[in-house]
Amino acid sequence: MPVKVDISLDEESMVEYTMYQVYTKGAGILSIVMGILNIALVYVFLQRREFGKMALFALMAVVILVGFPMYIRSSMRKQLKGHERIGVPVAYEFSDEGIRTTTGGRSGKASWKAFKKAVSRKGIIMLFDAKKQAIVLPTSQLGDQYTSVVDLIFKNMPAPAVRINRIDKKR
Repeated sequence: MPVKVDISLDEESMVEYTMYQVYTKGAGILSIVMGILNIALVYVFLQRREFGKMALFALMAVVILVGFPMYIRSSMRKQLKGHERIGVPVAYEFSDEGIRTTTGGRSGKASWKAFKKAVSRKGIIMLFDAKKQAIVLPTSQLGDQYTSVVDLIFKNMPAPAVRINRIDKKR
């Protein structure tokens, strides 16, 4: 049975999508590793009672692990203010055959084989195709259809490709 949902992307959903994209790629992973390395150095210098170096590396860890993500979020919010895609309604129809998308009188359909990965993160579901383009679904807008949509994703995509929570804690 097809499941129809109307979605309007909001700033917060796009920011979460961007954060996922940044922190699952090279530079984001490198910054996480550098932050963890700085925390390890804080511990080493604490053991040696070199408090000046410890404070320096603690500050660097905070900047890398807290400051950078805050800066990225802030920059994304500024860039998304008034963006043309924010708030535009898109109708999605999920069925066993695939996903039909309708926006502004235009319609398209993609079979489930086109999607290579499905991930949930902090209030959004992302469906990625082979070109790494994504459908971003804010779970707050799925409402009662959340379970039906997630069930269709699990049913029609290979299990290793799906990393979605069955229960959405953000709704």
